[in-house]
Amino acid sequence: MSMMFPSFDLTVSVPAEDWAYAQRRLKYLEALLMRIVRHSENQEWFTAAELAGKILPGLPTTIEGVARKASKEKWPSRKGKFQGRFFKAFHVSSLPPRAFDALISSILDLPPIDEVVMIIPNPPIPAPVAREEPTNTAPPWLLPLVRIMKTETAGNLTEAWQKLPERLPPGVPLPEVKDAAAILVHFGIVG
Repeated sequence: MSMMFPSFDLTVSVPAEDWAYAQRRLKYLEALLMRIVRHSENQEWFTAAELAGKILPGLPTTIEGVARKASKEKWPSRKGKFQGRFFKAFHVSSLPPRAFDALISSILDLPPIDEVVMIIPNPPIPAPVAREEPTNTAPPWLLPLVRIMKTETAGNLTEAWQKLPERLPPGVPLPEVKDAAAILVHFGIVG
């Protein structure tokens, strides 16, 4: 905790089901806010008739089917009365995920979930760039020389240089002393 910006961190355990419900409700409220801004409409509870009429994926298309599904899955509901008749309204966050997403899409005027989306082609792959040989690459004789110095001559460069010709890989020529000295200085092996 910083004295400049004191904070009080609080962690709360929330059951996954409650967290999912809160997330879905938040998503719906964001979409609802868009609806209010666009059309001055506000609706969070729907009757079975309204839900059946929307023909949402994962929901029955009859009033009775929606009411049965809501009862079976114990959706949160509200009782209401309109023109002397009682009805139940169900909260949007209790809808099955695909139905919920389709409802959000319709509120936001998005294309239907099952509509084929145009395929955007991948951008062309750029041609590989030829890499130059790194300037810091050691010549093939340097590693055998360093090994000889570390394991056989206790760092004595003169002795290692004398043993180097017999330890060189096949086809690798022994360099001139002047060139070898410059490379050894370049790589920091000798001062």
